[in-house]
Amino acid sequence: MSGTASLTLVDNTDKARFELWDGGTMLGLVGYEIEPSSLSGPTIYRLMHTVVEVNFGRQGIARLLVTMVLTRLRFDGAQIAPVCSYVQRYLGRFPEYKPLVARGR
Repeated sequence: MSGTASLTLVDNTDKARFELWDGGTMLGLVGYEIEPSSLSGPTIYRLMHTVVEVNFGRQGIARLLVTMVLTRLRFDGAQIAPVCSYVQRYLGRFPEYKPLVARGR
């Protein structure tokens, strides 16, 4: 990673994934599916998998990425269905994000 504050979270809707970029380099992604929801209900993101590029493993990128994704979804008023095992473990370590989990998940 560069020493500058150039990290950007991108919602790549064409590929159904959130991507973490450092300038022109993609560091990792969280793939998702959007569940059909009622007209009055919040959007539910089924978080399927978290992937960090091999060159950036063991640097805390997955934790940063999931934190950014969950913070954005909380800000957007969305909910999640945590399918990804990493996201499930993350929620155990950071219970402040558990209110994002859709009822019955």
